[in-house]
Amino acid sequence: MKLALTQFSLKRPWLIIITVLALVVAFAMQFPAVTFDNDPENMLSVDEPVRIFHHEVKDKYALYDFVIVGVVNETNPDGVFNVATLNRLDHLTQQLLHLQKNEQGLPEIVLPAHQGQPQQRTTYDLNPQGWWPRLLGKVFNHNPNDLFDDEGNSAIVKRELMAPSVVDNIKQAGLGSLKLEYLMENPPRTDEEARQIAEDAMSNPLYRGTLVSEDRKAVCLYIPIIAKPYSYNVANLVQTLTADWPQEDRVLITGLPVAEDTFGVEMLVQMATSAPLAGLAIFLLMWLFFRNVSLIIAPMLVAVFSVVSAMGLLIGLGYDVHIMSSMIAIFLMPIAVADSVHILSEFYDTYHRFGNKKETIRYVIGHLFKPMLYTSLTTIAGFGSLAFTPIPPVEVFGLHVAFGVAVAWLLSMTFIPAYIMVAISEEKLSRAHLEQPHDTSSGLLSTLLEAMGRLSFSHGGTVLVVTVVLLIGAGYGISTINVNDNPVKWFTHNHDIRVADRILNHHFGGTYTAYLTFAEVRPEACNREQKRALVRKRVQERFGEQFPQGVARIKAKLEELKANQRHVDGCDVHKCFHQLFLEAQDIDEQIMAGWNVLADEINYMDPNGLTRKQLIANLAPVEVQITQELAALLKQLPDDDTLQGYPLMDAALKICDEHTGQSFASFVLEMEAEVTAPPFKQPQMLRYVEGLQQVLNEGGLVGKSTSAVDALKKAAYELSYVAPPADAEGEELERYQQRNQTHFAVPDTASAVGQVFVQLEGMKKKDSLFHMITRDYREANVWIQLKSGDNQDMEAVVAQVEDYMQRNPPPVPLKNRWAGLTYLNVVWQDKMVNGMLSSLAGSFVVVLVMMMLLFRSVIWGALAMIPLTVTISLIYGLIGVAGKDYDMPVAVLSSLTLGLSVDFAIHFLQRARELYRQNGDWTESCKVMFKEPARAITRNAITISVGFTPLLLAPLVPYKTVGFFLATIMAVSWLASLIILPALLTLLQRWVFRQDVLDEGL
Repeated sequence: MKLALTQFSLKRPWLIIITVLALVVAFAMQFPAVTFDNDPENMLSVDEPVRIFHHEVKDKYALYDFVIVGVVNETNPDGVFNVATLNRLDHLTQQLLHLQKNEQGLPEIVLPAHQGQPQQRTTYDLNPQGWWPRLLGKVFNHNPNDLFDDEGNSAIVKRELMAPSVVDNIKQAGLGSLKLEYLMENPPRTDEEARQIAEDAMSNPLYRGTLVSEDRKAVCLYIPIIAKPYSYNVANLVQTLTADWPQEDRVLITGLPVAEDTFGVEMLVQMATSAPLAGLAIFLLMWLFFRNVSLIIAPMLVAVFSVVSAMGLLIGLGYDVHIMSSMIAIFLMPIAVADSVHILSEFYDTYHRFGNKKETIRYVIGHLFKPMLYTSLTTIAGFGSLAFTPIPPVEVFGLHVAFGVAVAWLLSMTFIPAYIMVAISEEKLSRAHLEQPHDTSSGLLSTLLEAMGRLSFSHGGTVLVVTVVLLIGAGYGISTINVNDNPVKWFTHNHDIRVADRILNHHFGGTYTAYLTFAEVRPEACNREQKRALVRKRVQERFGEQFPQGVARIKAKLEELKANQRHVDGCDVHKCFHQLFLEAQDIDEQIMAGWNVLADEINYMDPNGLTRKQLIANLAPVEVQITQELAALLKQLPDDDTLQGYPLMDAALKICDEHTGQSFASFVLEMEAEVTAPPFKQPQMLRYVEGLQQVLNEGGLVGKSTSAVDALKKAAYELSYVAPPADAEGEELERYQQRNQTHFAVPDTASAVGQVFVQLEGMKKKDSLFHMITRDYREANVWIQLKSGDNQDMEAVVAQVEDYMQRNPPPVPLKNRWAGLTYLNVVWQDKMVNGMLSSLAGSFVVVLVMMMLLFRSVIWGALAMIPLTVTISLIYGLIGVAGKDYDMPVAVLSSLTLGLSVDFAIHFLQRARELYRQNGDWTESCKVMFKEPARAITRNAITISVGFTPLLLAPLVPYKTVGFFLATIMAVSWLASLIILPALLTLLQRWVFRQDVLDEGL
């Protein structure tokens, strides 16, 4: 039964070869339909709540992903605020604003005529010059000139571009109004104009640390794009436009969108180079092993066919090639040759015994069939387990690698025998340099393996003690593993994006963005009792001492309204305030009547010769009407005649105005405006956000936070600003500064807040305010800038916000939610870690059961899991000790470890059982085990390790990580299988080699 496939292949080799080629061609025909997805956001499913909310936030606040272009000048004493640099920045801004698509589909910049300069029209072709990059672009359907949407509009959202030339300059036009101008309305012509632009920028909290650095050495342009896939091409355009800039103006480009898109483009290059290099390395290694080119072509074809089949299936099913699936080829190439190497190694070592290739193939596959079947099944189980992770691209990756492994096994059972029958003659095999029995002890590899056999057999106890010690150390390392990821760190340390990231995060508040949004928990809630309590408190504070009777009436009216509302559905706040206003008017008429009479009488007096005594005499006719008011007036006026005439009259009228100005009706109108104002027009709520921002900015993780509060404070300052006299100095100048600074704050009333916001709504760059607050002022957005994109830093900021809100409850119950690319990375990384751990645990159990079924023995099944357990423990312990973050590539390696570690163990244990059955002596069997069987395992380990070595040369860190750790996995698995397993078999031979146990096996 187990030789059925092979027997058919030996009888009908051409049929097998033609069928395989036809199927491979069918899979290859899917390749032209390939599409690529470089967006880590797609690590989350489209219906993931956090992803849906992220897009809702972008729509609600008109937010876009942006490319960050930093310009740094550290040589000029004025930094970037010199005439030449600012003019270059303005020119670049105008170029970006006037980007359009010409008739040939190329990007074209048309600058209109300006100040006597004629119109300038420049066309750019951003295609690379070399033939290889151009070829890759064609193959992978990447067009560097793709800077436009389907309708031909620029991918840059021009109205939202942030640059000195197109952001508002919040500055006073006159007392109580703001200028309608940009920060750099015109590029400067003199150093003085440049310095004024610097002063305006540095005095604005919206721009300081975001648009311009606090040391004035750098400025950032934020280029919003309609979709992240345009970011690489936009960055390329900026590099082209600034290619002729002097070295003193260093142009740096970074940001998560451009980092992720750049990774995707370079990932395609790795697909085109790493897999062929891996194939070349494997080919050369097998030639070194077997010295027969025609023989080793077969496993190379198996590897290529497996890769083409897996990728063809993926593309044919309509899946995008994601960051994960780009690694399918490099993962499959070494794994796909594993069974072939076992077959060839055995074929190479045993052909001399038969002298007939058909009989040799039958013999080799006859006793390798089940070990290869189960090793393939365990590898399939390892990658197939990824289907249970909650990350769609990982699911696709795992299932298609599993499919490729299955194809490789099937081809090894069918195509390899058919190829040998058709392509390699008996004569060629007879002439080939084949290893003879008397040569098996020669050579460095054989010597090393025999020494390992003696060590594990003679010093089994020591081997196990060392293993236990290593596992204890691994346990410590695992406990220190740091779960973290950062897409920018996917590039090598000296990559342009990493360099830009370091420099710009040194100068600015941070290039990593997250959005913290606030909304009421119950936006439709009436909160009647809270509003009544606030009115009671405020009326007592304002009128309690002077008009206690009026205060009592207001409080009584509030209780009356409360009682009435119990019998009425709904909450009509304005109706309640109307009734309260009528009551207040009545109070004013009664309480203020005396003061109004008093003011009228004084106003019509003759001020000439007016004294205190004369004043009292003049008021005698109306004294009955103003008894209390007159007493209060006289109490506040001087007792003697220090005030006479006009000064006395003015002082008396001023006292009257102070009292008549304290109107209960006016108070009710003020309170109505305050309590009915939306939450983010209420001063206490805005101060709450201000306090949170202060805590975040002082926490060390957030470089800067920006909200509508910052715009409000700056505008309030400018609206109330009073310039000191030109000759002011010393204490006088300080008084003016202190007076102006007191207005750099949230206004005290909701109506005042509303008036300032109205001014901001009318700025030259329309709707800028509404990136930070909704138009109804019921929801707010805080732009968080982090200097690090590490997930653990983002998680710490989230925890910081939660802690603040628990310790400081907001004035109105609020719910906070997060959005932004930096936060999305945290979510999918967390899902990946948990998903990988659960799938690894589940797969471990599945493989254990498979091993018990394979050997039909609990103890032999458990032994087969030892190398896997040791390998996983030591690898993850090494990751912890080395301080390597547990990131996406490391997480994926767990599935590979699962399959490959068991592979060696199955082959070793199965051959050990067969040999023991033949001679009945473990000592003799162990010696034989470290000849041909150990050589086959070693060749396989070396082949797979070498197959991944090209990854070490990749410019992308995930590829380097995979290459290094796979080599380490192979080394540990190989050592565990060839040292720990023999030691255990030696110590446990009384139990494992019992006849009843062996009889139950294969």
